Amino acid sequence: MIGGLTGKIISLLPENNQLERIWIIAKTDYKIKYYDTFLGMIWAMIMPLVRLLIYWLVFSNIFDKKIDNYGLYIYSGLLLWMFFQQGTKKGITALRSKRYLMMNIKVRKLDIFISSLLASFLAFLSNFVVYLLFCMFFDLPWSWNVLYMPIMILNVCILVFGVMLILSTLHIFMRDISQIWDMVLLAWFWINPIFFAKAIIFETFPFLLYVNPLAGIIINFRSTIMDGKPPDWYIVAYDYAYAFVLLGIGLMLINKFYHKAAEKL
Repeated sequence: MIGGLTGKIISLLPENNQLERIWIIAKTDYKIKYYDTFLGMIWAMIMPLVRLLIYWLVFSNIFDKKIDNYGLYIYSGLLLWMFFQQGTKKGITALRSKRYLMMNIKVRKLDIFISSLLASFLAFLSNFVVYLLFCMFFDLPWSWNVLYMPIMILNVCILVFGVMLILSTLHIFMRDISQIWDMVLLAWFWINPIFFAKAIIFETFPFLLYVNPLAGIIINFRSTIMDGKPPDWYIVAYDYAYAFVLLGIGLMLINKFYHKAAEKL
């Protein structure tokens, strides 16, 4: 459903072979996970629904928490975390896994990363749609502030893209970066306000809100969708600045060392 909608949007754009190539690569990456399964792309909606139901049942009914709609609270943080985790891990080996495209079709190097980001974004959208549908069954304080959500989602996209480029460049010189990044992600997960209220972490360790840009995005994302409040614009500005700095570093590194990567592919 998500892929079809995105495909229709792209078909309305002016004819552009580059956009078409990016879309085809991303769509293939997204679908390959469900290739040769009986239900096919239906799994893209079933898995998020099952995951959300499990979190809701376990954390909202078994654990006694003081946070309203605790299952939805957790899943809202996991949505963004899974997008970040999957997107950055996919980006590490993007050049190597798509080397045949660059050699045979002459796809631009950045198009490889854009298509990888888009594939991860499609997976995020599947989870996000299920989450929104599930939210309709609860008495959440909906307001027009929910329209600020795309600002936080775009912020994650920029952040993921920048980290992708940096990790992929490091992978040229150090193949162990995949394993190192897995350990970084394991530690990073627990300094995000996913399972805990933000006060528990950031009142004790306030610097973590500024070291970890994903934390502020999760906080603002929840404010708009679960609390019906506008985002904290200071945190929004800081997180966007953080993401653009990483993106700038990533672009600089990939442009400088891409030819070395091409030699080693």
